[in-house]
Amino acid sequence: MFYKRTYYIVVVFLLCYSLKGFSQEIPIGDWRDHLPYTDAVSVSYGNNIVYCATNSALFMYDKTDFSIERLNLVNGLSDIGLSKIMFNSYNNKVIVAYTNGNLDIIDIDKSITNLSYIKNSNVIGSKAINHIYLQGKLAYLSTGFGIVVLDTDKLEIVETYLFGPLGSYMVTNAVTMDNNYIYAATNQGVYFANKNSINLIDFNEWSILTDLGTLDYRNIVSFSSRIFTSSSLPNWDGDTIFYNDAGIWQKFLPNGIKVINMSVTNDNTLIIILPNAISGYDTNLNSSLYIDSYNTTISANPKELITDNEAKRWVADNKLGLVHHEYSGSEFIVPDGPSSTNVFNMDFVDNDLWVVSGSYDGGTFAPNNNSINLINHRIADSWANAPEKIYNSENIAAHDAVSIAINPSNKNQVFVGTWDDGLFEFNNGIITNLFNAQNSILDSTYFGTTKIGALAFDADKNLWISNSFTNNQLAVKTPDNSWYSFSFPGILNATNVFTNIIIDKNNYKWIVEPKINKIWVFDDNSTISNTNDDREVLNANIPGTRIYCIKEDLTGEIWVGTNEGIGVYYNPSAVFDEDITAEQIFIQQDGQTQILLETETVTAIAIDGANRKWIGTQNSGVFLMSEDGTEEIEHFTTKNSPLFSDAIFSIIINQKTGEVYFGTEKGLISYKGTATEANEDFNNIFVYPNPVKPDFTGTIAIRGLVKDTDVRITDISGNIVYQTKSLGGQAIWDGKDFNGNKVQTGVYMVFNGSPEGDKKAAAKILFIH
Repeated sequence: MFYKRTYYIVVVFLLCYSLKGFSQEIPIGDWRDHLPYTDAVSVSYGNNIVYCATNSALFMYDKTDFSIERLNLVNGLSDIGLSKIMFNSYNNKVIVAYTNGNLDIIDIDKSITNLSYIKNSNVIGSKAINHIYLQGKLAYLSTGFGIVVLDTDKLEIVETYLFGPLGSYMVTNAVTMDNNYIYAATNQGVYFANKNSINLIDFNEWSILTDLGTLDYRNIVSFSSRIFTSSSLPNWDGDTIFYNDAGIWQKFLPNGIKVINMSVTNDNTLIIILPNAISGYDTNLNSSLYIDSYNTTISANPKELITDNEAKRWVADNKLGLVHHEYSGSEFIVPDGPSSTNVFNMDFVDNDLWVVSGSYDGGTFAPNNNSINLINHRIADSWANAPEKIYNSENIAAHDAVSIAINPSNKNQVFVGTWDDGLFEFNNGIITNLFNAQNSILDSTYFGTTKIGALAFDADKNLWISNSFTNNQLAVKTPDNSWYSFSFPGILNATNVFTNIIIDKNNYKWIVEPKINKIWVFDDNSTISNTNDDREVLNANIPGTRIYCIKEDLTGEIWVGTNEGIGVYYNPSAVFDEDITAEQIFIQQDGQTQILLETETVTAIAIDGANRKWIGTQNSGVFLMSEDGTEEIEHFTTKNSPLFSDAIFSIIINQKTGEVYFGTEKGLISYKGTATEANEDFNNIFVYPNPVKPDFTGTIAIRGLVKDTDVRITDISGNIVYQTKSLGGQAIWDGKDFNGNKVQTGVYMVFNGSPEGDKKAAAKILFIH
């Protein structure tokens, strides 16, 4: 178990999920990470544990029992965006460094202390921690402004060295020492000073190694009584490694190679990390190690290599996670997770979650050409292996998957729209078809690309497809694989772009055109093949100047997210009969009437089982609003929750469990909400946890209820101790009576009745104190 300690303030105990715990349904009010663990950036070793840091989190591999524990913002870490990890054998502490200057220290008892001195400092410019050099209890942190010396025993900053001209900031990339000097590789040369000086905070104590000039030096190490350093030239993707031998600086390797990292292992090998290879040299500077692949066929993308107490090699690989390398066969160690933090769009059916990770420019709608990690698929409680790349009809890597739709009658059939390469069909996780202008009714742009910005199934299982920048703006694929397309001359043309489709209870198609800030509504009158009875209208009565999202709620109202908050069509059935308006919602705030989220850009809307609105914003996190939007129930931000970022791209809900998934700028995270979809009857009522044990302090759920169930909880004698109404198909209870006291040990009856009184059922809960 890990617990996090905010230094000098508070101690918080948090559960660290093992892989087994991760696979279980989380309690109400808890959070769960869905981060990739393949993008490793740093690795360290101590006490039989291999520590592997990724861009977003870290995990620990125990060599004795082969177990894996993950650690992230949800269950102990203070931040996201890791840069380095280092085990200090002097005091058995682990230093976790971040790109924003934050620090976490993991002690031997697994307590976590956050040190935010650097992050919260008034330094102007980068505060990134680029490198950690250990000297006993002292950690020399190379940062974006200089060197910070941390006492890892006292958890205090001892000194800060600013050795630029007149004591100015200097981007410091790495630090090392020899018997006499401390060396700093900076973006303006290599600086050194007498390490025994009592006044290293004085910039006059530091000098530049003039023989090396003022190039950008990224790495520096002390090895075999020599100093090695690597320099980079501007606009040149190649570095030069120099070393000092008997006071003379000379090239170790010729320029033309890119050096990612340099280090010295426990078994005294100089390690040079290249973009796709690892080179090792013995103390005589002879080549002793070369790795450019694992198991002969898998390409390496290394960031760091270390050796443990048995001289076994461990690699932090940026695409494969933690690699235990042996020439006889490498082992890949990585927790379950998606392959990317990018979350542009999602769809959910039953327990299957699909995520697409492409994007396009939000202003020009030009493709961003993201061709890797396009699709991730979470089946039940684990992530399926998605292909790193998918290929178009010309066998070129497709890019920017931006829309997705799961067939509601066959969850194994999934359609993915890309922003250039057409429509992909997956069956059982395998691509079975690619539809574009060459082999279907889909149209192409002037440049020959097929942009599929939005997808939606209607009640008859027809797949509706938006076709941007063409003269045939809408297409449909029927269950019998018939195709139809629709054009709207005089209303739309080849300059229009479409980013969202919803199909309402009237079977009207509501299609967002963000460039002109209008919603195009189309009614095929349920006769797809007959266009004579079609209706269409372009509605512009919407707040703001840019539409980002659209959603129908459980009563049929249409909620629209814009750059000026929310607009609601309260009577969408009348859209073809009158010029209806998306109305803003007025709320009372601090005694004054305000417009709901008027100053926010609303990027995502999801409706839970109680018809409440989960609203994602561009900069302010997530709001949970009441059914009518007038009451704020929750507001999650990075300051009060584990939310990875306040920039929200998409939201989707597992309506069966109430788990809400937030696609943020920095990755996917979920929260166990209190509402689930309502049931038609009381045939599947269950209570959890049950029994309620003495140490339980969470929320009790009664699930399997009809909408607005009246729930009354009594003791065995029939005395009512609690009463509530279900949120969709679930009621919640904190285990306390009307006076706020925990109920006593015993059996309690849960009586449930539908609002009309025609359906009734009971359940039991056992409390043990």
